Amino acid sequence: MVVVARVGVALLGALFLVIGAGLIFNTTDAAADLGLPNMMAAGYGTVRADIAGFFLGGGLISVVASFRKDGSLLWPVQLLVLLALLGRVFTLVVDGPVAAGLTSMGVEVAILVLLLWAKRVWQQAS
Repeated sequence: MVVVARVGVALLGALFLVIGAGLIFNTTDAAADLGLPNMMAAGYGTVRADIAGFFLGGGLISVVASFRKDGSLLWPVQLLVLLALLGRVFTLVVDGPVAAGLTSMGVEVAILVLLLWAKRVWQQAS
């Protein structure tokens, strides 16, 4: 189970890094995929700095935690994803399910479950 947890968290980290890189190097298309078409110039900086930073930071931490088998490193990623999920819950209440992105909410819950499970597996193996 330790190996499965390491691979799962490493793959999550790699996915986050790819998404972050896409947001930096292919900003227009990546932002449009996120529902942010027709941005003004200042919006590109926000996408590259804030949204890409979310994914790059979470990805880097996840990869390092996986290689070290150190669940204590995962709390920042869990916090970021939890805050994103809470933002979606707020959007669900205020603007409805289409705006909230129910599929994205499911993915965020799955990420949180994976990270919690990995932390427990690594802790039990120590």
